[in-house]
Amino acid sequence: MTKKTQRAKARAERKPPIGHELTRPDGSVIRYVREEDDDQKPVDHYRTVDTLALMLRNGSITGAMHDAGQQFSQDFARAFGSGIASPKLDGLPGGTAPGQMMVEKNAGAARAVRDALDAVGGSGSPAGSALWYVAGLQMSIRDWAQREGWNGRRQDRDEVKGYLVAALGMLARYYGYQSSGSSQHRRGAESARASP
Repeated sequence: MTKKTQRAKARAERKPPIGHELTRPDGSVIRYVREEDDDQKPVDHYRTVDTLALMLRNGSITGAMHDAGQQFSQDFARAFGSGIASPKLDGLPGGTAPGQMMVEKNAGAARAVRDALDAVGGSGSPAGSALWYVAGLQMSIRDWAQREGWNGRRQDRDEVKGYLVAALGMLARYYGYQSSGSSQHRRGAESARASP
């Protein structure tokens, strides 16, 4: 057996089993999966676990709640995509006047995040904390419950999941994905996004 074959065999033996999950230092979860590439050949690699998609598939949340969580997540990524976001819930920028510069667009997204957190009870509430860590920072529910929880205390995983479900329900109404009599925010947000 050649050295090249030995190295390939050793790499294959070190591969984790399909479905193996790891928690990264930032709290997000990755899962080892097997998929097909463009040539229909199997490829094994790690993929980030989408907590909101899992909850939707399991029936824990509705489609409207999932869409609201995705919108929050996108606003969060636009606001803090430069790496400015931290696990701390303080220091959200107050914002600047709307404009065409990238910094001002990021500030607008940060205002949208702050407004969404205020709509669910503020950043210090259990619902706001759940949105920040799980939908914003992409931390798994289990990891957030064990490492952070609400108000700096560890929480039961089911209790934390309840915080997130409640937050997504309130957020879906705030964004106008679920009818609650009025969907002014959604119409206003769509017109603001449509303007250049």
